[in-house]
This record gives sequence, C-alpha cells and structure tokens, in this order.
Amino acid sequence: MFAFRGDRARPFVTQFLQALDDEKNLRGPGPTSLNCLLYAGHAGISVDSGLTIFGFNPDGSGMPIWQLMDGLKKGDAFPGIVRDDSQVFAAARQRPLPVVSFDIILPDPQFQKFKQTLDAERRTSNYSYGLPDGDGDCNCTTWLERLGLPC
Repeated sequence: MFAFRGDRARPFVTQFLQALDDEKNLRGPGPTSLNCLLYAGHAGISVDSGLTIFGFNPDGSGMPIWQLMDGLKKGDAFPGIVRDDSQVFAAARQRPLPVVSFDIILPDPQFQKFKQTLDAERRTSNYSYGLPDGDGDCNCTTWLERLGLPC
C-alpha cells in the first residue's frame, strides 16, 4: 500500500486554486488530474512490489475538473474508476511529498483472491467515489478496505 498527504504549500495551493477559478470562469485551462491528486493526497495498491500502483479515482469524463471538484466538496458521488497511478506517486516523491508505503502480507489463497478482485475492479469498479460523509461508497483509501485489505 502507498499513500501521501496532499500538498498544502502556499505556492502550489495558490496556483491550483487559481487554475480551478480560471477554468470555471473560462479564462484558461483548469488544473490537471495529476495536480488534483497532488492537492488532495492519494492512496493506492501494488501487487508487484511497487512497479505499478493502482488507485481509485472519481470518473469525471466529459466534465470540467472544477465541476468535479465542486461536486466532491458538496458530497456528490461519481462513478469510480481504477487507474494506474504510478506516475502520481512518482510526482509526489519529486515534490517532495513523503510517500509512505507498507506491505500487507496475505496468505497465498487470500492474495490470489485479492488479485482477482483488483483485476475485476480495474475492468469495471463496483463502487462510486465520494469524499467522507458524502454520497459515494468510498474514496481512494476506504476502497482498499472494500477490496478486503486489512487496513
């Protein structure tokens, strides 16, 4: 399991919030999905010793990022999607944001079942994404528990 807290350095936050406002008011492009995750923080799981880190994300396809972020803040749920977020964790390390990781050791039959569950989630997630106390089933951290990890 891998995780990092969001970047709250004043220059980054100022730039991030300005990009959201620019997109909302049609003055420029909004922040990238990467910047959203760097701002919010993220958690993910790897079954290959960290070569690939999968994360659970809200699917805001076809929607401006500012609307997605506003919806999440209001407690709205979005379809969940599992992506290879390895580059997000690499970018966090480069900032440098502390990325914590730890191994969760499962007996082989349980590990194989977990891998099957993760593979199924990668194709189509069974969960909706929402922030705590919102309408969604889970977020990137609680999703890992939904998959059966003892977090």
